[in-house]
Amino acid sequence: MAKYSFQEYDSKSMVRVSGKHLPISLKTTSEVMKFIKGRKVNQAITLLEQVRDAKIAVPFLKYKRDVPHRKGKMSIGRYPKKVSEHTIMLLNLIKANAKDKGLDEETLSIIHAAAQQGPNLWHYGRQRRRLRKVCSIELVAQKTKEKTKK
Repeated sequence: MAKYSFQEYDSKSMVRVSGKHLPISLKTTSEVMKFIKGRKVNQAITLLEQVRDAKIAVPFLKYKRDVPHRKGKMSIGRYPKKVSEHTIMLLNLIKANAKDKGLDEETLSIIHAAAQQGPNLWHYGRQRRRLRKVCSIELVAQKTKEKTKK
């Protein structure tokens, strides 16, 4: 069983998934995790598909050095395609886990999205002191109650 940094896990109403040693950048992954946290799972998937197709930029709030401005209300952003593809894969796994548990996929919202530094892995072949970019992603989703309009 994998270790998770999220401690208040309830197996009846929550679903979790983790991706270990993914070949993606930690800095861009942490910005994408900030972008999708608090959203519904289906909404996050559609937004990340638009990011992958370079239609919507992810706002960069912390790691923004030498990052250009974008159109619209956002000031600084990028289109992290590789991170989006890996995150979409993990979000689809969350939906599959929810289906196995008998939870409704439409009411799942992401309550925890974290990116951690992976181990130091060297590139294959003759060593020229180059490390690979390796990152681990952890996602936790919880079913939410629908708000009724008065």
